[in-house]
Amino acid sequence: MKKSSKSLLLALGLSLAGATGAAAQQQEQGAGADGVWSLEEAIHYATKSNLQVQQSRLNRDLVKSDFNQSRFQRLPSLNGSASQNHNFGTFIDPTTYELRSEETRSNNFQVNASLPLFAGFQQVNAVKRNELALQASEQDALSAQNDVTLSIITSYLNILFAEELIKTAELQRNTTRQQLDRTRVLFKAGTVAENAVLDLESQLASDELSLINAQNQRDISRLNLVQLLNLPNAENFSIVVPDIPEPDQAPALVNGAQVYDVAVQTLPAIQAADLRVLSAAKALDMARGAYFPQLSLNAGVSTFYSSARDFRFPENGGLEATTIGFTDSEGTNPLTIYTPRTTFRTENYAFWDQLEDGIGKQVGLSLQVPIFNGMQARTAVQRAKIQQQSAQLNANIARNNLRQTIEQAYVDAIAAQRKYIAAKEQVRASEKNYRNAELRLNSGVINTVDFNIIANTYRSALSSLIQAKYDYTFKLKVLDFYQGKDISL
Repeated sequence: MKKSSKSLLLALGLSLAGATGAAAQQQEQGAGADGVWSLEEAIHYATKSNLQVQQSRLNRDLVKSDFNQSRFQRLPSLNGSASQNHNFGTFIDPTTYELRSEETRSNNFQVNASLPLFAGFQQVNAVKRNELALQASEQDALSAQNDVTLSIITSYLNILFAEELIKTAELQRNTTRQQLDRTRVLFKAGTVAENAVLDLESQLASDELSLINAQNQRDISRLNLVQLLNLPNAENFSIVVPDIPEPDQAPALVNGAQVYDVAVQTLPAIQAADLRVLSAAKALDMARGAYFPQLSLNAGVSTFYSSARDFRFPENGGLEATTIGFTDSEGTNPLTIYTPRTTFRTENYAFWDQLEDGIGKQVGLSLQVPIFNGMQARTAVQRAKIQQQSAQLNANIARNNLRQTIEQAYVDAIAAQRKYIAAKEQVRASEKNYRNAELRLNSGVINTVDFNIIANTYRSALSSLIQAKYDYTFKLKVLDFYQGKDISL
């Protein structure tokens, strides 16, 4: 029994990766409010509270930030700068270009703008690449929800499986205890030997151990479900026990190829892989853009101030006589002309006046032509090609894994259905033999050793029947999940 339960857990775990589907929508505040959780409530709640799902949404938000930034990158850039300098000793005044030797303070203010006009379509391709990456990350978030959904189904069915094992183990223990009580009475009456009592006591201990193992398996599965739901504790936690149809009464299975045709169109993991192929193609186009010249429009405004700069006002200083020659050949009668004499009155040049008078503007085009840059552009293109091939290979691997998983689930479901039918017939036959053995044991026709052999065969048949039932149910839910059907029990 222990070995068969482990086989079920292994079989359930193999089908977790890459599943898709839609969880039943309910009011979240009502999920498990009474401490009893249905499968639909658990799935809906886990898609909101599971830590891995929350992490995938944060990763999506980071990619969204990159996408928004690539869009903003096409906008003009505007930057301002300001500086203040103190000069001591001899220096050239930056405002008048005069050589001065004094302590001064100077300021410089600038505002510059730049607009990329053409960059080999790198910015356009960057936006497209990041947009596709964002769509892929959104599919990753859905894929994370799908993964946790199948994990919920696995833990939920494991609990139900363990509960049935517990019921079976309790029934067998009670039956063995009743047989032991009768045998003890017969032993006291001298009808049977003491070894009959000892054999049944040993069998009762084995039944108790089987019951404990089933209870431990249920508690572990319940803890796994609580942790998937990210609940603070497992107190007062229980699940709804639904009526699971018998595999021999279930509808016919859909062919695995048909399930794959549906899943490959809707599975988020496949969609994410295909989107990353397209994103890699845009990354290649962006890398090739480095071969082209880059043209940008630039403009700026600047002004300045210097404490050493004065404001000079011209004043009339009268006439100034200047001898430029003589009116006679002997040089005795000088020729004098009179010119206006200009003087300057110096006043402090105010800070704001200097800033207003010193405003300068500039606008221009900047062209950069790549000639040789250490093979950086070529290497970037080669890397982008390899990444594109890797993305395509990952998409092919995802499809191949999906096909194998669906085919395996389909074959396993068929095998579990056949196993259930055979196990059901084995239970029917072994139960009849077990009931007959009880009568013969009570009549003293057979001993306890032979009875225990028959009883163990009956228990093994029951365990195989339960395992086949839940193994089939899980595989059926996996196939339903890949087809986008609602998951319920």
